[in-house]
Amino acid sequence: EESANDGRFVLPAVSRFHDTQDIHVNDLGATLRAHRATNRAKILRRVGAHSDPTVKHILERELNDYTDHGQTSPTENTLQAAKERKQEKPVAEKLAFRVKGNRRKPWEFWPAGSIQHQQLVSSKQKEPTGSVLEYHARSINPAGVWKRPSEKACNNPYLFRPWHRYLEEQGGDALQRLGNEITAFERYMTLSSAELKAMTKVVSQVKHVTSSILGKCSCDVIGSYSTGLALAYSDIDFAINVPDVEKEAVTYSKSLYGLKFRKIYRRVLLNLQRSFAKDVNFTADPQLVYARVPIVRVMHRITGQEIQVQVSTGTRQQQQYTLAYLAEYRTLRSLYFVIRSCLEMRRLSITFEGGLGSYAILMLIVNALKHASGRYDPHDVGSQLLHVLDFYTSSDLYQFGFSIEPPRTFRKGEIPARVEERLSRASDPVLRGIDSIAKANPRKPYLLCLQDPADPTNDLGSRAYAIKHIQQTFATARKSIVREMEAWDQRPNATAAKHDDIGLLDALIYGNYRLFDHDRQRIGRYGMWTSEGSGHSRRTFSATGSYNGRKISAHEMLQKIDKVDKRKAAGYITFGPISKE
Repeated sequence: EESANDGRFVLPAVSRFHDTQDIHVNDLGATLRAHRATNRAKILRRVGAHSDPTVKHILERELNDYTDHGQTSPTENTLQAAKERKQEKPVAEKLAFRVKGNRRKPWEFWPAGSIQHQQLVSSKQKEPTGSVLEYHARSINPAGVWKRPSEKACNNPYLFRPWHRYLEEQGGDALQRLGNEITAFERYMTLSSAELKAMTKVVSQVKHVTSSILGKCSCDVIGSYSTGLALAYSDIDFAINVPDVEKEAVTYSKSLYGLKFRKIYRRVLLNLQRSFAKDVNFTADPQLVYARVPIVRVMHRITGQEIQVQVSTGTRQQQQYTLAYLAEYRTLRSLYFVIRSCLEMRRLSITFEGGLGSYAILMLIVNALKHASGRYDPHDVGSQLLHVLDFYTSSDLYQFGFSIEPPRTFRKGEIPARVEERLSRASDPVLRGIDSIAKANPRKPYLLCLQDPADPTNDLGSRAYAIKHIQQTFATARKSIVREMEAWDQRPNATAAKHDDIGLLDALIYGNYRLFDHDRQRIGRYGMWTSEGSGHSRRTFSATGSYNGRKISAHEMLQKIDKVDKRKAAGYITFGPISKE
């Protein structure tokens, strides 16, 4: 502002936005530094920047500048207040703040184009093309009906660890305890005699439907029910053997995937779908899934068991290898029940969602045992389980693949340079198969490459894009099991106490078994009722039983099965020991 007397500029009145201590008449540099420090202090107080170490360093530098000049900084009080607030802030709140800043989006845990990724992202978002479909691995917890509830929700300790009912030995060291729990879980998951009778009845009903339309074609049970590895939630798989197809399949490398045979089994499956829709033993909405191997999926009306029927695709060799490995490794069945249940509870055993199927899970375990080279006792199931978890935790699936017969590890994408070597490998079906499946997927280089011993050209992990989650789940479970084993050995009188509150397998199979036990009881009651009565009538769901000496229809039987006693529903009493049945 210009003075009226001498024309000089006079410093205007103090602005209402700053204090008088921010203005130094004789030092322009000090005035600018004071204004900057005041503005920073106001902004930082508003957003809570006291938790940022970078901003804290700037404020301390400003404070040192004023201290060197013998002045009082306006930010000194701000720093002191920030330190006091930081000390009063809870640790959990600080950790939550840091995690929130680094939290990943849900769709970043699945590769682009997968079912999970499509459900999480917007339909307008374009899928990446030509790039690697990477994703972040994480340990998956039990989901759905298996979700772990709080133990305070129920007073029954066997609701979350039902295999503890089958423990024969309570003492021993941690490794013995782990083996006892694995064996007890196998006893718990084994089908009872009543459940086997129910499954036998369901199989007879399926064959009754297929025999009416297939004629000379046979329908055989395949999968886990044919090898003794069936669980209560396992699907019942059937294979239709078409004589004409199998006779001419010898001249075709891909017997059932050619155009000539697609029309044959497509017509067979369509007729089968219509027959299932008319039969009242099954639900009225059977599905024909056009997958790599087309199947008909239908559910049994009473037991709720899912049925899958496909045209024969050469699964006999897989069954032979499965039975041979079960005879070779006595602990394979126990290990399979634990690993299969672990993946089932986390939805990592669904092939359509990037998981591993039942046969692939079995070969996964066999592959790890083959590469162990007899380092463990054949009966030491606890050490074998830890080895299986550690084997795939430490495996570099980006670089290496595995073969089972004979056990070997090969490098992905490695092609012999010499022509003589390629010709010599072509004469060996195993080496020729390795050269066929070892070609790394450029968009999914993390896939498991596991050669099928029954078909050397079949890669059992080519569609399991959730393998990184499986690896991380195995790594987390192994650390937890080792930690619990150390705590078990440090407990006093560990050999005499029962310790029902400790489960060394909690990291793998701890969950809510309420609905699972209810379904098993339902299947068991159906098996007992069908075994007591006899008869066959399509008007009564092709299954009749007896109740108090009176024959009842399957519809009445379904109502009685659904009517569960309230006292049993509150405690959910599980099955007793198998030896008492």
